[in-house]
Amino acid sequence: MSQVGNTLKMYMLLQKNGKMKIREIASMLETDERTVRRYRDELEYAGIYIDSERGKYGGYTLRNSNFLLNLDISEKEQYSLQLVERYLKDSQHIAAKDVSSLVIKINAANSIKSDAQINLYNHMAKEIISNTNPDFERKKFLDIHEAVLLRRKVRIDYTSLNSGRKTRIVRPYATLEYKNDLYFIGFCESKEKILDFKICRINDYEILNETFEKDESFSLKKSMENCIGIYKGKEYNIKLKIRYPMSQIIKEKIWVSNQVITELEDKSIIFEAKMRGLTEIKTWILGMGANVTVLEPDEVAEKIKNEINKMRKLYMC
Repeated sequence: MSQVGNTLKMYMLLQKNGKMKIREIASMLETDERTVRRYRDELEYAGIYIDSERGKYGGYTLRNSNFLLNLDISEKEQYSLQLVERYLKDSQHIAAKDVSSLVIKINAANSIKSDAQINLYNHMAKEIISNTNPDFERKKFLDIHEAVLLRRKVRIDYTSLNSGRKTRIVRPYATLEYKNDLYFIGFCESKEKILDFKICRINDYEILNETFEKDESFSLKKSMENCIGIYKGKEYNIKLKIRYPMSQIIKEKIWVSNQVITELEDKSIIFEAKMRGLTEIKTWILGMGANVTVLEPDEVAEKIKNEINKMRKLYMC
């Protein structure tokens, strides 16, 4: 990250965490303590003053944590901000309260009166809402994400769909959100491999003082490459014939970045892509019902047939 980017990130870290030790800031910014001191000087040149306290319980703190420039927000920017706020509220996102509070502060800082705001009375965001406690999920997510940044191990009491409830020590690498659910990716020391953990399935947790070395080979973007969802595993060269009207629905979205769609005269399409995550691939194909035929590969076609046979036994007794 650039010097300007790291300086701003340091400001945001201090604003969020309050007092922080120089070595903590250096670790999160992936730099050295001398550079952190230089960032402090740069912030003070800009009028953002940071107090320094020596000793065991010392560290850096912002002198005025409410520093905010006049942002000169345009009407379009205000509208977009309100759309985001409404979306987060309607989906009961863990960030909804914080964003609403931020909108109020931004409006106040920029002298935007309530009667000047865009009326979103007849607008809503339709999302599947997680059946969880948003405040508890928010705390878990923020604590684990901080552990990602500080590279501190996490002890979790976790309920897996496959192996049941167990206590694990995990090295958290990244956090992600999918379909309004929160996850983190990390190296499970008991399984000795990288796994995905759904945060709502964490019954209890503890952020440990023990740190771990960064795995330079891990890339969040690479780990999700060609995945239709969050499931990973074997990659398949998928080829489907999708009939109308489902063909129209499918071609309106980018499911994976490498997809190729060929349109046919009868409004059907040939969909081709490299995809990972067999569980979600099957769910996606079965969701199209009789509007889709799996042309390739045979392995996936057989998996779909097996699922249909299981369903037939349930409903054709």
